Amino acid sequence: MSHRSRLCHIVIDVDDLDHASSFWCAALAATEETINDNSQHIYRRLQLPDTEVRLLLQATTDPKTAKSRIHLDIETDDLDAEVHRLEALGAIRYDHQRERGFEFWVLQDPWNNEFCVLHTEFPTLLSQRPAWT
Repeated sequence: MSHRSRLCHIVIDVDDLDHASSFWCAALAATEETINDNSQHIYRRLQLPDTEVRLLLQATTDPKTAKSRIHLDIETDDLDAEVHRLEALGAIRYDHQRERGFEFWVLQDPWNNEFCVLHTEFPTLLSQRPAWT
């Protein structure tokens, strides 16, 4: 008997689905997809421009109690400009790292979930993205 499987969602816990959808759509050039009406009060699903994997926002009132064990990495060709752009959307600087020859910023989204902004890792893929204005 055979079967298939694939990664379909990366899930982020938030306490405000509307705000989270606005933040992550603007941060990642994502678009919100329509989901079942029975699920809209708990989830929002975002389609990313570069992949078939979706970002799933999950409403929760549970407080964050520790460091995130999974996070997103956002690559950029201008670290300072991207950090400023994300701050304007509501992210905050959490930690500036310079280790093993790499420089990157750890930011937090408005729900204190960490994510990283780093220099280009995949230049061909990044060059296919439209520039932010």
